[in-house]
Amino acid sequence: MDRYRLKNVIILILLLVNGFLLGSMAYRGTAARTARSRSTEQLAALCAADGIDLDPGVIPAAEPPAVRVLTRDTALERSAAAYLLGGGLRHSERGGVYSYSGAGGAALFRENGGFEAAGTLAASGGEAFCRKFCRDFHYKVSDVQLDESGSGVITALREYGRLTVANASLTFTLEENAVTSARGTLLPEISADAAGASPEPLSAPAALTAFLAMRRETGAVASSIAEMSLCYELQSSTAAPMSLTPAWRIVTDTVSYYVNCVTGAVSQY
Repeated sequence: MDRYRLKNVIILILLLVNGFLLGSMAYRGTAARTARSRSTEQLAALCAADGIDLDPGVIPAAEPPAVRVLTRDTALERSAAAYLLGGGLRHSERGGVYSYSGAGGAALFRENGGFEAAGTLAASGGEAFCRKFCRDFHYKVSDVQLDESGSGVITALREYGRLTVANASLTFTLEENAVTSARGTLLPEISADAAGASPEPLSAPAALTAFLAMRRETGAVASSIAEMSLCYELQSSTAAPMSLTPAWRIVTDTVSYYVNCVTGAVSQY
């Protein structure tokens, strides 16, 4: 009987501890939501004082991802070259620049991800050719400007981990439904977290504060903020020719701005 009672007491204590922990977590969650709601409302009021209309609901609660360092993938570059240039592919390398030539033309691929190809990349069916390249190499078509003859440009942005890379675009040029050139950035899938400690990335409210400071300093014209979302910025240095840094995209009624989550720098692309 004593053991039975002791067992019940232990179970009751455990239930009380679990209840206390759950209550504590719920309280902290409620407090965090309340603090965030107050912060977004204050930011909206600050924007209004600067002549900018901002709905507090536009400010996301998402956390920025880590900085990613990319490793060059020459096999991926060769695959892209084969798609663009067709059969009979030949290549050479000089100073980190890989050159390819094939039945459809020639292409160059650089260490920082930049590439360009020219020739008759597709003799017909240009738009379908471009869209398939985008699907295969993880781009999202952002704009199609073709006239009735099939001449014009198709542009796309690279996507990485479901986030757009703001400054990693691709442009196809078409003439009468034939693709004559492709130019942009080809990013590998191979990546790793940046080595060493990095500063805590800017939250959405902090990025908005940096944007407002930039606007006051430069006199940038904007009267409303319609959208705010996470993306990446492609950066290059001697130590890391290709790295992806998280950024906040702020869509205003004039242009879109990008606030780097590590440096706080505000850019346009």
